[in-house]
Amino acid sequence: MMTEALAKPTNDQEPSDASAGGVRSTAVGVTGHERLTRSLDFVSRWAVVGGFVLLVLYFAIRTPDTFLTPDTLRTVLDQAAVPLILVVGLTIVLAVGEFDLAYTSVVGFSGAVVIVLMSREGWPVPMAVAAALAGGAIAGLAIGLVVSRTSASSFIVTLAVGSVLTGVELSISDNTTIYQNVPESFRVLTRNEILTVRWPVWAAALTLVVAWLAMHRTRFGRHVYAVGQNRTASFLAGVPVRRLVVIAFVVMSVLSVLAALILTSRSASYYPNASQGLLLNTYAAAFLGAAASRRARFSVLGSALGVLWIVTLQVGLTLMNESTALVNLIQGAVLAAAVLLAARGKRA
Repeated sequence: MMTEALAKPTNDQEPSDASAGGVRSTAVGVTGHERLTRSLDFVSRWAVVGGFVLLVLYFAIRTPDTFLTPDTLRTVLDQAAVPLILVVGLTIVLAVGEFDLAYTSVVGFSGAVVIVLMSREGWPVPMAVAAALAGGAIAGLAIGLVVSRTSASSFIVTLAVGSVLTGVELSISDNTTIYQNVPESFRVLTRNEILTVRWPVWAAALTLVVAWLAMHRTRFGRHVYAVGQNRTASFLAGVPVRRLVVIAFVVMSVLSVLAALILTSRSASYYPNASQGLLLNTYAAAFLGAAASRRARFSVLGSALGVLWIVTLQVGLTLMNESTALVNLIQGAVLAAAVLLAARGKRA
């Protein structure tokens, strides 16, 4: 009887075996799902890089005499300077879990302030630049304080502040183009070159390096990503959530002022709606960078790749004499695809 009892499994043993089998089955299912997820993640990440390579090859074949030339490279770098500076600030805002729709208005407002103060009021260039920087920093501080200390959506707050800034811009500039009495020392700022590269490109490169170090080599960057992933857990862990949100919006606004200085110095003038088109380009670049990121998160290097993607597309289509309508249509399609890829990466 004892032998029979040992040979025959008891009722307690059977569920245990079944449970073990269930665990093994689940483990196999999880492994298969992980493999599929990793495959899709690999495809989505390299779709951006591969698409950029194909884009360069396409324009090189279609316009072989003009695209692959030093002049075209300099044009791409010059045109990428302003959106690159803007996308660095936008990446920090997105990484902290917020959105900003006011930075293009800060660009327009700052451009109007610096030109009006120099051309109409006779202010020296350093004082006018300092006033524009102060105005932009105050705007970013106001946005950050309202967003961080209330339950208001950053969409609504930045949209409202942007509308106010646009109204002030048009009021102080009389909604007219201003090009007279702009000091020559301000005009030549963007024409100066270092090693055959104009200084706005160097300014954009320096901004990119500093932002990368701050986001990936300091506690500030770790805290920013932590807040963007889980604000409540970050707060309970002692992370200064409100302070980080305020800093993100202030940095965004200050970089917007820098972009405005470059734009107004290039044209040696102010004209209304100078920042039109920057909003779509920078958001498209940021989401392209997120799609290319290994963890599908916003990163400054990924955003820089996105800027090169967009600017190369624009320059290539211009060399092919394509219409502005087609350029805008393709940019919108690129933004939609980037958002979908980044969202898929987040789910993965």
